[in-house]
Amino acid sequence: MDSYSEEDLLGWLFKDDLQNIELVEINITPENPGLAPQPQLQAPSQIPLAPNPVEVERPTVSGLQKSQKRFKTVTPEELKDLQDSRQAKSTKQNTKWGVKVFQEWCMEALDQVLDFATTETEELNNVLGKFYAEATPKFSEKRGKEMSTAQSKEYHKNSMKNIRAAINRHIHDLDRDIDIVRDKEFRKANETLDGKLKKNLEKGLSRPTKHKQIITMNDLEKINSYLYSSDDPIILRFRVWYNIAMHFVTRGIEFHQQLQINSFEFHFDENNREYACLSHEMKQKNWQGGLDSGETINDKRMYSCEGDRCPVASLKLLIFKTDPDATSLFNHINKDALLSKTPNILQLWYTNKSVKSYQFTRFMADVSKSVMYTAHCLRATAIQAMSDAGFEIRHIMYMSGHRNEASVRSYSRDCSTLQKKSMSDTLSTLSTGRAPPQTSMPMPMAVQNKPASDSVISVLAASDTPNVNTMNTALSSNKFMSSGFISNSAFHNCTFQINNPQ
Repeated sequence: MDSYSEEDLLGWLFKDDLQNIELVEINITPENPGLAPQPQLQAPSQIPLAPNPVEVERPTVSGLQKSQKRFKTVTPEELKDLQDSRQAKSTKQNTKWGVKVFQEWCMEALDQVLDFATTETEELNNVLGKFYAEATPKFSEKRGKEMSTAQSKEYHKNSMKNIRAAINRHIHDLDRDIDIVRDKEFRKANETLDGKLKKNLEKGLSRPTKHKQIITMNDLEKINSYLYSSDDPIILRFRVWYNIAMHFVTRGIEFHQQLQINSFEFHFDENNREYACLSHEMKQKNWQGGLDSGETINDKRMYSCEGDRCPVASLKLLIFKTDPDATSLFNHINKDALLSKTPNILQLWYTNKSVKSYQFTRFMADVSKSVMYTAHCLRATAIQAMSDAGFEIRHIMYMSGHRNEASVRSYSRDCSTLQKKSMSDTLSTLSTGRAPPQTSMPMPMAVQNKPASDSVISVLAASDTPNVNTMNTALSSNKFMSSGFISNSAFHNCTFQINNPQ
């Protein structure tokens, strides 16, 4: 075989193509080694523009234009206001008062104000223990008239607890991770406070807690007679305020001043009975909202009732007679409606100027002149009425918004006048040997023979009230059912057959 070089083989493979190849000399310069010279580009002014230039749209997030601003901007002042809103105004005032009392004692006992931000835990424990032992209220003429001289020199047990809680909140606001109520480092101080309160009890210096007064049935009848005497602007506003306080079991001040003209919705239940309910959540003392709060109950209902004493009809009339531009539910009365002898011919009774918060505190005082009842008395009366009517405590908690039974019992602690009389007659049989009178048997409020219109509670359907026969059976059988396996027990959907031998 002949031997061929690599050049001969390459030449044989490309012999046909080489005939059409024209050799061109390329000048290789150091500035551009191995590259052909680039063609000269035209100046921008020499490049012809397209007849219809195309505009390219920039992509946006979720199709939103940059000019459409979604998020609001807050100022440093607004941000601070949000941070301060985590505590109620009354709580802040209580904190300020408690710290003030403590610092006044420090100036008198220590000749200096205590710095909560830098004081060591051990020193703070010692100072608090001494403060608890020496704290005394300022003497006033009012305190001297309400209690004995010795009692006037001691704080009420709840006041001492409030001062301790106020100091604790103040320390938390300073971002110190200590708790003077629960931490073991402050056990000595808390033992001092506990011992002082027990010592005051032994010496007769401890005063009972004054709970909100329960409105008597006689006074309730007088209030109802006044509130339904006519439909003039003043009485209508009182009546709606009163009905809302009763049916929604509110404290009557903070709740009412939050009500807007659209705060209520009107619906019909499955039995075609109309009722009013709240359309939004409400801030109250036992429900402040925030991250740690659960869902509030907004399904409380104020049902309509037959006759001219319907709470739903009164609420609708108030809304109808209010200026359409008003935002609040309770507003000032129109001057023309206030002075008119026939206000029913006027279309509007109330302006768009809302009632101030301090005016809500006067509502109950204006209604009841002879006895000093407050708006909180309505809440206590409503809870007591439901308890006397035989409703379960969980149902009362649903209406009152309480989260534990102990709080509810602080309201329904009292007995009605009839119950107190019945218990006294029963005990009299032990001390005198006389037979108890026939009228000494306690009767629930719901089964008393009183007109429906005289009750502050709306007329409920028969299915909504406790079974009267069952309640009477339980009451009449208290002689032999007060002890044994059935005491302190709860039964649901049960049937009992009790044979009482003659």
